[in-house]
Amino acid sequence: ALRMIISNAATHSDDGHRRMVMINDVRRAYFYAKIQRDVYVDLPKEDPAFGTGMLGKLKLCLYGTRDAAKGWQETLSSHLEGIGFVRGVGHPSVFWHPEKLICTLVHGDDYVSSGSSVSMTWLEAELSKAYELQTQKLGLGSGLQAEGKVLNRIVRCTDAGWEIEADPRHAELVVEQLGLLDEKGVATPGVSGNDEEDTEEDVELRGDDITRYRGVIARCNYLGADRPDCLFAIKEGCREMSKPTTGSLRRLRRIGRYLKRFPRLVWRYDMQCEQGELTVRTDADWAGCRRSRKSTSGGTISDGSHCLKAWAKTQAVIAKSSAESELYGVVRGACEGLGVKTLFEDLGREMGVRL
Repeated sequence: ALRMIISNAATHSDDGHRRMVMINDVRRAYFYAKIQRDVYVDLPKEDPAFGTGMLGKLKLCLYGTRDAAKGWQETLSSHLEGIGFVRGVGHPSVFWHPEKLICTLVHGDDYVSSGSSVSMTWLEAELSKAYELQTQKLGLGSGLQAEGKVLNRIVRCTDAGWEIEADPRHAELVVEQLGLLDEKGVATPGVSGNDEEDTEEDVELRGDDITRYRGVIARCNYLGADRPDCLFAIKEGCREMSKPTTGSLRRLRRIGRYLKRFPRLVWRYDMQCEQGELTVRTDADWAGCRRSRKSTSGGTISDGSHCLKAWAKTQAVIAKSSAESELYGVVRGACEGLGVKTLFEDLGREMGVRL
């Protein structure tokens, strides 16, 4: 959804003006949500009744309570709907304002919106009436920042359009945790054929080595959403999390060496006219796994020249032929395309799907 917000900002508006992106961080967000059940807490020392055996009954959600996240979601949704937004049906964390033409994504206490400068000024004023905010406005105009950070990603406005990339610190941590600071980088995140298999000398990892492997590959998995060049290698590493071996660690170190050589990958969203169709591209690696003989489905979804999503998933069943594996890949692509189409509808755009 974040890439769709950026894609919307990189799409020419009807009036010819460039859209801007606004990032709002609500301070102490959970304290704005009313609690929906009876919850009692010990009184703090600052309360005059402290030590008398009395308890306090919560009126608002407290951080750490089960109701906090749900209560805040309902609070922010009610507020946005009250000022004219329409909440997404398939994706309830996105909102669309049909009059102001604003696309908004809310993740936790972070709002990310795209629209005209006038509509962003109006939205900031409405949010400030309800919450205490910290705001970043991104764009090329006076008083706007060229770069901002949201959801562990860097968003950047350029003359050609917009850019988004993962926080480079994630790649740096992978390299650091694997002890690769003095190692040379490699050109690919993985290898194929016999080179990817365990050898007779490889054994299962033990103790802290298992914990370290799982922690690093989990970070890579988080990074994978923004690094389609590593998706396949990371996916294969995640399949070995239950019983990693020294071979698994060797393959993970190769991913780390690749990230050392290419620590950044920037998604470019050059300015374009509004598109009416999503392009879904799929492929399949028939029996690519030499151990299970399972295939992998991969693909991308684009809105014009804007790539919105990429995936690499192991197929659940063993395909008996390359045609069968390709069919499974196409079905996966169709499902992903329909999901993105639904998200576009929640953001006020009707899109077709070309597979």
